[in-house]
Amino acid sequence: MTRRTEPSTPALTMCWQSHDRHPITTRLALIGIPIAVLLALVGLPPIDIHGPLHYLGVMGPTCGMTRGVMWSARGDLLRAWQFNPASLLVVPTILGLTGRALYGKVTNRWLNLHIRWRPWWWLIPAVLILLLSIRQQFNVEFLLVYPAG
Repeated sequence: MTRRTEPSTPALTMCWQSHDRHPITTRLALIGIPIAVLLALVGLPPIDIHGPLHYLGVMGPTCGMTRGVMWSARGDLLRAWQFNPASLLVVPTILGLTGRALYGKVTNRWLNLHIRWRPWWWLIPAVLILLLSIRQQFNVEFLLVYPAG
């Protein structure tokens, strides 16, 4: 008895369509551009945006992200990496999503991405976030006392 197998579908597909299947990410990117520009030109906000654990010396995976994005937007990638390696992904991502939005609006052709999640894939972001949290905790002295500007 032979077992019949279904053809496997790819986990990641990209296709051009006449509508934006990801409008929320497009809006977030359009909000992120002026925020990144403001951070680059003006610096950090005058209000404290740290969580309560920060003052106890517990650094989460997002600690240093605002300062990292500021330095990334200013072009100082080494300093951005020192604050939070994930911050290096923010500016290129919002620029790419903005370019996608502009192209989609002009041509009415949207590059859409579809990910067919596998049950074990939640482990990938979980491990990456855990590793980033550990990395940030090892830099607690730097993140607590290093001046922003």
